[in-house]
Amino acid sequence: MSETKKSAGLSHPTSGIRKIAQTAGVSTATVSRVLNHSSKVSIETRDRVLKVLEQSDFRLNAAAKALSTRRTKTIAAVIPTLEHSIFAVFLNAMEDQLAQDGYGLVIATHGFNKESETHRCNEALRLGAEAIVLSGADHDASWLNTLQNSGVPVLFTSVYKPDGAYPSYGYDNYALGSEAIDYLAKLGHKRIKAIHGPLDYNDRMRLRIAGLQSAGIRAGISVTLEEVSLSVAGGCNAVRSWLEHSDIPDACLCLADVLALGVIFEANKHQIDIPNQLSVMGFEDLDWAACCTPSLTTIALPTSEMGRAAAKALINKLDNDIDIDHRLFSAKLIERDSTGPSTRLKTS
Repeated sequence: MSETKKSAGLSHPTSGIRKIAQTAGVSTATVSRVLNHSSKVSIETRDRVLKVLEQSDFRLNAAAKALSTRRTKTIAAVIPTLEHSIFAVFLNAMEDQLAQDGYGLVIATHGFNKESETHRCNEALRLGAEAIVLSGADHDASWLNTLQNSGVPVLFTSVYKPDGAYPSYGYDNYALGSEAIDYLAKLGHKRIKAIHGPLDYNDRMRLRIAGLQSAGIRAGISVTLEEVSLSVAGGCNAVRSWLEHSDIPDACLCLADVLALGVIFEANKHQIDIPNQLSVMGFEDLDWAACCTPSLTTIALPTSEMGRAAAKALINKLDNDIDIDHRLFSAKLIERDSTGPSTRLKTS
C-alpha cells in the first residue's frame, strides 16, 4: 500500500518539481523560476536544472527542451468553425503533415467574429504557437502589424491575394464564382439563384459572389442572391421559400456544398426533378458529393493539398528561415448528375 501511494505521489506535478529540485540541489522555487524563464536564476543553476529536467518524465522533458531551444514546434490554426467538414479536411491534412515533421497543431475557432479571432490568436501565442494559419485575408490590421513586428509567421489560406502584405495559399475565389455561372449559362439557364451563408467577415464568400455577379452581367442572365444560414437547413429553407412564392429558378448555385445538400433534400421531398426542373451546383466537393442522389456537380477545392502545403511552408520558415511566397492552387469543376441543360434548350 505504501509503495502504491509513493508512486501516485510522484506522478503529481508538485511532487515532480520537488524531486527535480532535490536532484538538482536547488529549491522548488528555483525550479519554478527556470520553468518560467526568470532572469533571477544564474546560467550555471539554470543549466543544471535543465539537465535534470531532460532526464525526467516526458512532460518535463518537453518543457525543458522548449526552454533551452526557445522552440515549442507548435503551429496554430485559427479558423471560423469546426461545424463544417471543409475545415476538418484542411486541418486533418495539415496536422498529418506537421506530425511527420515533429510539429504539433493547436486549433481554435472564432465563429466568423473578428474580435474573437484576435482573442483566440493571442491565446494560441500564449500556449507557445510559433506560427499562425488564418482563413481568408480579412483580419484586424493593427493586430496583424503587431504580430508581424513580433516575428511570428502568418499564413492566409483558402484565398489567393498576391498583392497582399502577408503570404496567401489558396485559390481564386472570384474566378471560380465566375466559372460556375459561365457553366450554368452554357447549359441555357437564364434564371439562377445563388445562395450563400452570412457574408460578414467571410471574404472568400464575398469574392465568389463578386465573380458570379460579373459573369451574370457578361452573359446577360438574371442571378439573384439569397443569404441563408450556412447549413443543410439553410438550403432546405431556400427551397421552401421558392415554393411558397412560386419562384423556383432554372438553376441554383450554392456557394458551399452543405447548402446544396439541403436544396437536394428539400427538392426531393417535394418531387422537384433534379436536374430536369432544377439544376443544382455546389462549391467544395466534399466526400459525400459524389454519393448523394443525384450526385452533385460542384467546384472541387484542393483543400487537402493546401493543408499539407501550408504545413510544409511554415516548417521551412521556422526551421530554415525560408520565406513563404503566395501560392495559387488549381480548383476544377466536376460535372455530375445534379445539373443538366435548360428545359428551353430541350424543347427548342
